[in-house]
Amino acid sequence: MQATRLLATFPLAAAVLGAQAAELGQQDLGSTGALVSSCAGIATGAFPTEGNRFDWQIGKSNCSAFSTTTPGQVLSASNSYTQATPSIQADTHGSAQYGSVGMYAHFRANASAGFAASETTAGWTDTLTLMPVNPAQLGQNAVLSFSVHLDGVLDGLPTGNSYTRIGTQVWLNNATTASNFRAQGQGQGGFPFHKVIDQDLNFNVTVKLGTPFELGVFSRASVGTAGAGPNWFSEATSDFASTLTWQGISGVTLAGNAIAYTLSSQSGIDWTQAYTASVPEPAPSVLLGLGLWVVGRRAKAVRTSA
Repeated sequence: MQATRLLATFPLAAAVLGAQAAELGQQDLGSTGALVSSCAGIATGAFPTEGNRFDWQIGKSNCSAFSTTTPGQVLSASNSYTQATPSIQADTHGSAQYGSVGMYAHFRANASAGFAASETTAGWTDTLTLMPVNPAQLGQNAVLSFSVHLDGVLDGLPTGNSYTRIGTQVWLNNATTASNFRAQGQGQGGFPFHKVIDQDLNFNVTVKLGTPFELGVFSRASVGTAGAGPNWFSEATSDFASTLTWQGISGVTLAGNAIAYTLSSQSGIDWTQAYTASVPEPAPSVLLGLGLWVVGRRAKAVRTSA
């Protein structure tokens, strides 16, 4: 049976507009929100799960991050880290809103500087409730299927030893799930790495019908030194700057069979549909200016006809 896709909304709590922090992760968002966090510096060499904060060495990174609970508000963040000796040049930037994020990271560094890196983490969380049309299905576990589209390029230069990486992780009720995607490669010793990604990522999570749940999608673009070494340089880019977008819910199934349902979200967003860029409303000053222009045109027309 074809699922029924209706939308009801919960009232939003007081929104936090563009709250800034040094670095943010999934744990810093409440039941609904979007974030972007861009950092560069010297890391430990670990790969934290997408959505968690990056593993920077204490006092050896520059970060900026923003969060919001306002649907449609676009966040942006950028940062860089430079060091003369041993040389490090790292920069990163990103953007985020509910349903769409972009991430870019680039670095060039002397391997003796340690694990130089740059990264942008971005994503969103919202609280959803799936209500089955059939009341007898309330309280049963169902599989929610959805997809996001990922588009970008990984590049590692054939010098030194660098890594370039993109990852996407689905969170459910503040915990990671088995639904994730990761791609990475290394440029080293005369062998470059180049990978183009342009595909839909399909995910599934199990939720209880009629019970609110927090669903989060977080992604990270990162690059860095893959290993310490002699006096050679590594360089890499992970360019997903306009790239991960929500494609909508493809279905809800119970025991393998599609069911009819209605959806509500705390943000008020209809997640059954694919993300579409919102058209900003004209500012009041623009509307006032347009009104005065129309009045002036009409007055001129009256004078001309007199």
